[in-house]
Amino acid sequence: MKVSRLVLVVEGFLFSVSNSSFATTSITEETSFGSNPGGLRLFYYIPSFYDEGGPLVVVAHGCSQDAQNIADTSGWGELADEYGYALLLSQTGTAHSAVSHCFRTWMTDHQGRGASEPLSVKQMIDYMVSEFAVDEDQVFMTGLSAGGNLVNVMLATYPDVFAAGAPIAAYPYKCATDIDDVPYCAYGYVNYTPLVWGNLARSGYPGYSGSRPVVQIWHGSWDATINLANRYQQVKQWTNVHGIDANVDWYGSLLGYPHYLYKTWAGATRVETVTVTYMGHAIAVDPGASSWQCGATGTYAADFNICSAYWIGVFFGVVP
Repeated sequence: MKVSRLVLVVEGFLFSVSNSSFATTSITEETSFGSNPGGLRLFYYIPSFYDEGGPLVVVAHGCSQDAQNIADTSGWGELADEYGYALLLSQTGTAHSAVSHCFRTWMTDHQGRGASEPLSVKQMIDYMVSEFAVDEDQVFMTGLSAGGNLVNVMLATYPDVFAAGAPIAAYPYKCATDIDDVPYCAYGYVNYTPLVWGNLARSGYPGYSGSRPVVQIWHGSWDATINLANRYQQVKQWTNVHGIDANVDWYGSLLGYPHYLYKTWAGATRVETVTVTYMGHAIAVDPGASSWQCGATGTYAADFNICSAYWIGVFFGVVP
């Protein structure tokens, strides 16, 4: 099977749901992938029928989580076996223990291009491109909460690297620039205009005028950790970056869940949202044997009869 995509998956502030057993994805650690100024750890998984020039899924975990857990519960590991992309998982290091092993997306030192955590993630991608010949033109990123925040950081600071991103239960780039800002952002108290949000995103790579990643935003309607209000704040940020308004151009449902599209005047979708009704702070999974089912329930993964990894994979193009 020949596929040609790269995906980045990340997670963050978390909420516990029921545990269950699940198959283990056998990930491998690589310690030599650059200067690694952010002190992150790189894990990867290459499925047996992966072809050079094919896809890569990079997964970074959430607070108090690790790479193995997110690989096993999210569904990205089993989808890699089915569709043939490589999987890269970013994990926090020992320096993060004081903040529950969270990615430090609220710190200005970790919000800029060419330094700290964003550069470490970029170096991980460069390693996978060099080692496994993935397609540099098709790089994608997704994640939950603090990892979803990292998605927004990377889309802002390295828009030239990513074709698309999908933050889950996150808030906008540069909403928080200090640890004291985090509660205000998390609870949805920060409400800027699209232009202000857009300018903050553009500040991640000043002067950049190239193409921007398209974005699919996921959120649980009952999320008590990262309030649902942040879904629309992200819409305002990324629609402004794409030069379109934040008014819904099409609305429908995805397996019964509200699904909104934001389009250009020519009808091209640039931003989407999917709201998982009644779900709290978690990744939506749908364990089962059907082609659209994936994932396993566990800490930070909840069965809501929709596997977000599958549908994000469709959005990215890694899943047919």
